[in-house]
Amino acid sequence: MSDNLSPNSNSEPAWNRYSMPLADVAVVAEGGGQRGIFTAGVLDGFLSQQFNPFQIGLGVSAGAQNLLSFFLGEQGYAKRAITELTAAPGFFVPYRWLGSRGVIDLDHYFETTLNNPEYRLPYQRLSSIQKHRQLRFVATNRDTLVPVYLNPNRQNVVHYLKASSAVPFLYKAPVEVQQQLLVDGGIADPLPVHKAIAMGAKNIVVVRTVGAQVMHSSWRQRIDALPVRRAVPGIIRKMVNVHDKAYTDALHTIHSPPEGVSIMQIAPEQSLRSHAFGSKSESIVYDYEVGFNSGTLAVDNIQQWLSQQNRSNLRKLSEPEIASMST
Repeated sequence: MSDNLSPNSNSEPAWNRYSMPLADVAVVAEGGGQRGIFTAGVLDGFLSQQFNPFQIGLGVSAGAQNLLSFFLGEQGYAKRAITELTAAPGFFVPYRWLGSRGVIDLDHYFETTLNNPEYRLPYQRLSSIQKHRQLRFVATNRDTLVPVYLNPNRQNVVHYLKASSAVPFLYKAPVEVQQQLLVDGGIADPLPVHKAIAMGAKNIVVVRTVGAQVMHSSWRQRIDALPVRRAVPGIIRKMVNVHDKAYTDALHTIHSPPEGVSIMQIAPEQSLRSHAFGSKSESIVYDYEVGFNSGTLAVDNIQQWLSQQNRSNLRKLSEPEIASMST
């Protein structure tokens, strides 16, 4: 079963039952650079209603950053990080194409989140959160182009975020983690629904940064927008091929989940005004509001959806008992 959301506000407040993690329930957050502001809005909409039933969280690139602040309960943080830090002079500079710093300056971005009190998250709370929830960041092994799922703690969380976000050709170098050279997770697993299922998820909410029916991901659109595309190295073309297959496979699973798995998408109904990078401030703010409204409306729908799945599972459990009684 695969569902898309439609507003419904007739059910009871979701936080009465869904503020604590529920087994088999997962959230997947797609990457997309500054388009992640839509996801920031969706997750802030959840937090505004004390809604977090997700026992499993899988985030890719900007999606990983969004899920971190969400699981930490820091409403508004991701919005500030995107609207202020990624829009700051020096973060995205296209003319640094051939320079040593790279087009995007992830180093300064993450150093700010560590050293500036205004942007520092309570990373020390990760240990207690990971006792009850499973948060994973998706990266890609640069040499094998297979996905790597990183389990963050207070010591490595920022380093792991950088690994998940290291866009090839835009960031200067891969990030080394446990003797692996890692780059953007959107290459190998842009929509990690298969990993969520492998981790035991039966009910999965996927937060997108492109429309639910869009066939080209934000990551592919970033690569297509690169300057001098004709001169793109062979490794980038290979990455694109790996990405396209992973993205297509994930979309197939989202629209036709395996038996016993239900997937719901929250996606922008119209194209976001933001770009992956270099967006106008007013576009970022607008897309955040769109996301926040979508998340707020989604809370009751997800609650109702989870209740339906629970009733369905109870019926399936009782059927063998009824059958045995009748024999």
